[in-house]
Amino acid sequence: MTILIPCATGVEAVVKRQLYMLGYGDCPALSGRIVVENCSWKDVARLNVFLRSGERVLIRLANFQATTFDMLFEGIAKIHWEDVIDKNGKVVVITKSIGSKLFAHHSIQAIGKKAIVSVLQQKYGLIVESGAEYKVELDITNDVVSVNLDTTGIGLHKRGYRTLNYTAPLRETTASALIDLSVWNPDKMFTDLFCGSGTLPIEAAMKALKIAPGMDRDFAFMQWDCVDDDAYDLALEEAKDIRVDRPLSIIGGDINPKAIEIANFHAKQAGVDKYVKFNLRNANEFITKSSYGVNISNPPYGERIGSMEEVKQIAKDMGKLYRKLDKWNFYFLSPYQDFERDFGRRADKKRYFYNADIKCSFYTFNGPKPTK
Repeated sequence: MTILIPCATGVEAVVKRQLYMLGYGDCPALSGRIVVENCSWKDVARLNVFLRSGERVLIRLANFQATTFDMLFEGIAKIHWEDVIDKNGKVVVITKSIGSKLFAHHSIQAIGKKAIVSVLQQKYGLIVESGAEYKVELDITNDVVSVNLDTTGIGLHKRGYRTLNYTAPLRETTASALIDLSVWNPDKMFTDLFCGSGTLPIEAAMKALKIAPGMDRDFAFMQWDCVDDDAYDLALEEAKDIRVDRPLSIIGGDINPKAIEIANFHAKQAGVDKYVKFNLRNANEFITKSSYGVNISNPPYGERIGSMEEVKQIAKDMGKLYRKLDKWNFYFLSPYQDFERDFGRRADKKRYFYNADIKCSFYTFNGPKPTK
């Protein structure tokens, strides 16, 4: 099977690195998706369980050109759907069209569903659709149709530990990517001085302890008859085997007592509460005896803060703290375009991300390399 891993803009290199570390070699990126060839159901299970920054695990069932609805129907009807979808399977079709002659989503969806059902009816007769859900994506880009089956269900950013709501949370997959883009390793102190509901410190702890992000949740493929019986069990067994226990210095801080309460609850849900400490504290009051460390923060803005003056003040305060902790590395994800000016220096590196559909910059302010 060919697997596609959709990922957010700016995260492709991170997902490719994660796949490489999982033993899948140098996988190519194509239109915001990483392509993994020659896979089995065991790989489907393994990638769903282990990927930290990919958004979903899709199986590409077919790839063909279509400029008319007849061509679309015929291409989809050639797929052996009976090998994938069982008699009572519930078929859901979603669509995506970029630069193509076929762009009416409702019509594409209707034709796609009709073609799939026609194949299943030839095999099973009457279709009831009372069983497991099979979500089929019809991605039409430049008149080329990619027919993809979503094995994940609820997106991979839903680890399962974040069950309480808090304003403007950072997606778990994005948080994990930011950590991978930093120089942090488990021997250094890690802080998030604007921790909110605790996602960044929790993801850092999970990575350091080698806790597979998907080991405590369900996936769509687990309900399908076509999947190898031992696929998920083998992935779960591997996840349990690689987990480690080690001392960590991970701290989150926030000025909102409710945020600290929620962060502590989420850390417990994730099984890392013994390794992460959350403090009720203003970010500019942070003090530490650690000479070297890494701070990664998504400072409040928009609905989480009252005015632009406060956004500017945060950048200024963090600049002062950076100059005080002159051997630390600081990282900030922010849409504020004048962050560098108010911080007091140009970033060593700047990447672009979309967080909650807001274009943000990920600013990197490096400290000196530690001496051996």
